[in-house]
Amino acid sequence: MRRFLFPIIAALSFMVAAHAQTFRGAINGTVTDPSGAVVPNAQVKATEVATNGERTTVTTHEGQFAFQDIPLGLYKVSVTASGFAPYTVDKVEVTAGSIHTLPIKLALNQENTVVEVSAAALTVDTTTPTQTTTISSSVVQDIPLNGRDFTQLIAVAPGYGGYSVGGFGSVNGTRPNQVNWQIDGVDNNDFWHNIPAVNQGGVSGIAGVVLPIDSIDEFSAQTQSGSEAGRNAGGTVNLVLKSGGNAIHGSAYYYNRNEAYSAASPFFTPSPNEPKPPKLRNQNWGGTVGGPIFKNKTFYFLAFEKQNYIIGLSGKATEPSDAWINQALGVLNAHGVAESPLSATLIGPNGFWPRNQIGSLPGTLQNFFSSIASTGYSFNGVIKLDHNFSEKHHISARIFGGQGSQTAPLGSSPALGTASSNLHDYFEVAPIHVFNYSTVVNSEFTPRLTNQVLFGINYFNQTFNDFNHSFDTKALGLFLSPDATINGKPILGAPNISISGFEQIGLTPPEGRNDVTGHLTDIVSYITGKHQLRFGGEVRQGRVDEFYHRRGTGQFVFDGTRGPWSSDPTLNINTKALADFLAGDVASSSIAVGNPERFVTVNAFDIFVQDSWQLTQKLNVNMGLRYEYFGPLHSDKKDIAVFIPGKGLVVQGNGINSIFPPDKNNFAPRVGFSYQPTSNGDLVVRGGIGVFYDQININPFLDFRPPIAAAQGLQGNPFGASPVSTFSRSQYTWAQNQQIFPAASACADPFCTGTPGLNLFTVSQNFRTPYFYNYNLQIEKGLGKAAMFQIGYVGSEGRKLNVVTNINQNGAFPNFGSILQLNSIGTSNYNALQVSVSRRMRKGVSFGTSYTFSRTLDDSQYGGIISLNA
Repeated sequence: MRRFLFPIIAALSFMVAAHAQTFRGAINGTVTDPSGAVVPNAQVKATEVATNGERTTVTTHEGQFAFQDIPLGLYKVSVTASGFAPYTVDKVEVTAGSIHTLPIKLALNQENTVVEVSAAALTVDTTTPTQTTTISSSVVQDIPLNGRDFTQLIAVAPGYGGYSVGGFGSVNGTRPNQVNWQIDGVDNNDFWHNIPAVNQGGVSGIAGVVLPIDSIDEFSAQTQSGSEAGRNAGGTVNLVLKSGGNAIHGSAYYYNRNEAYSAASPFFTPSPNEPKPPKLRNQNWGGTVGGPIFKNKTFYFLAFEKQNYIIGLSGKATEPSDAWINQALGVLNAHGVAESPLSATLIGPNGFWPRNQIGSLPGTLQNFFSSIASTGYSFNGVIKLDHNFSEKHHISARIFGGQGSQTAPLGSSPALGTASSNLHDYFEVAPIHVFNYSTVVNSEFTPRLTNQVLFGINYFNQTFNDFNHSFDTKALGLFLSPDATINGKPILGAPNISISGFEQIGLTPPEGRNDVTGHLTDIVSYITGKHQLRFGGEVRQGRVDEFYHRRGTGQFVFDGTRGPWSSDPTLNINTKALADFLAGDVASSSIAVGNPERFVTVNAFDIFVQDSWQLTQKLNVNMGLRYEYFGPLHSDKKDIAVFIPGKGLVVQGNGINSIFPPDKNNFAPRVGFSYQPTSNGDLVVRGGIGVFYDQININPFLDFRPPIAAAQGLQGNPFGASPVSTFSRSQYTWAQNQQIFPAASACADPFCTGTPGLNLFTVSQNFRTPYFYNYNLQIEKGLGKAAMFQIGYVGSEGRKLNVVTNINQNGAFPNFGSILQLNSIGTSNYNALQVSVSRRMRKGVSFGTSYTFSRTLDDSQYGGIISLNA
């Protein structure tokens, strides 16, 4: 409980931030008479302009009223009370995740008197402490976005750091994948990476599928939220899609990006005999339409977008041409070393390198420029239906579907051990299918009691292969292992061969995943006196089928250190390494044999309660408590093993209940305030502090991609119903039709005494849920009716962050090779001064800018291997 003492004490001492994170919006306020006294039992009606839908309520004995979880758009709010003139506020704008507060002062009733005012101006939120960045539909459509990708919009949020493509970036000091992405309040997280599922994938900033920009009503990023917000510590991004209305409306568009409009690249100057500068063409076309099916009752909205692109490669590469091979053969002859028949076959006319493309190239560096471009396409659509059963009950259902494919070189990442190739045979091919479904039901049981139910399913499927994955290595004489198979059939495709100085080949073995997340959420709102209460919970389940045959086709390195020519100063590294290859002298190699496919499930749930207490007309205090449970991943196939010191390898479901003990102590208190120092409502001071737990994603457990010869994840352990063995072999000479690696060597006992030296991946039995302390103190000031200025301090402290260490680097477990362990021992610290200015121009155009001066320390950035003993 020590980790909770700080936030609880701070909460009681400072009374700071909490607030709802509804993907919709709200209107609330206080009704007073000319003397400032509150008016109870006043009738308040909010009418949505687009659909003519009406919602009614009455003020409490403290004069309070609220309309919670209502659709975005413009509203007309009318107030009537006995003895007072009718009061109407027009153009009340409801935006995502925000509360529009209306201080209403009634006038005494006189004959034929009606008070009408307009709220068509930027307003300062005087009742919530949440840090919200909202981008309206017009700005979303007009802002320049590479590839029409909405995820890039998060870059405008104060506190964001990183390259925003694909939504992978840090918010207020959290790690780059600690944001909860939603569409219409429904999960849009790819559970594998915990980045957006819709609009994921892509090269050069172009997403694999795209949600049509013209279908977006608002983009809202919320941080420092109240107890309703959860799942991830960095914040919540809500994307709200448009709906139909009583008037038919729509759009049609065509966008084209073409290299003809670009300046010449300073990095590429072709010679007279080389191709022209690379192409870069991306086009998006589509349209939307919305309208009524039954006026004032049922509405539809449809959107479609087609994308296709071509991206020429802009760099040169060095390939093993015949001229290079002849130089290396000359080195072999000079030292009396025979050429390996296997190597001659693999680099020959029917081998792994396309001789028709590279055979005639000169024996020089950067001798190859690809004339084949990256290509991709996607088809994307949205269908949305809204129906009003009555003024008290409403339902909205929506489907997004996108499918496409991309063919492109892999991005180079030395940290992950990946490289790129300009040879078309080794472009990565990545077909993708993404679907997102949601149903939202809003009900008003009484004027003060409302309920919102959200049900959603998020489906993500993507596979990967080399463009040419038809190679049968055994038929070519390269006999890897008897168990280099998928379901008993040989794994097709070239192995990953690295010859120093030349481009690698065989970069993408067969791999992919199917990721499905479903959730059900219920939120109840109740207003009584000075209190606006919200409470509810969510049940969530994620299912992942992963089949990453990483290193399943083998990995071989030829670095020029094996032959007698290694110390010859007259030879460059290319010639030495190619000579090693032609001699068949392998510097190092590795392979993973066995079936790594795993079907895993993760269960989670949360409950919360929060109170927005209007303590005085100037001071609003928010208090909340959230409980979150994130269960360990598990499989009913009993094919996931972990290593526990003292017990050895044990199987989840057969020897151990879960891969690590479930963390059931995740209570998250949050408190906050918003205060108006003046009476005109254009200045507010808000602050907050709270605990935010983080749902860790799946791939650190199942696809770690270590930079050393080691198991790739839990699926790479040599134990259980579906064992996988990772073998390494160095300093040898391969030969035709001779087996290089053994068959899969499953451990017969937990300590592998019969088959020592196997590599493992495990999870610490002290692994816990990561969490953050988030806190802020800010001042917001309205500048006239069209501009706002905000300045403040935002900070965070991360605890229990995940780190991978090698717990066997000093040979503590002599029967094994490397033992990589996923731990939760990392910490981080973030402090920032954030400034933002926004202004509404004429005709609805908005302008905004923000500045963040920050310092972040993370002693355990995910992706690397650190050692406790180093």
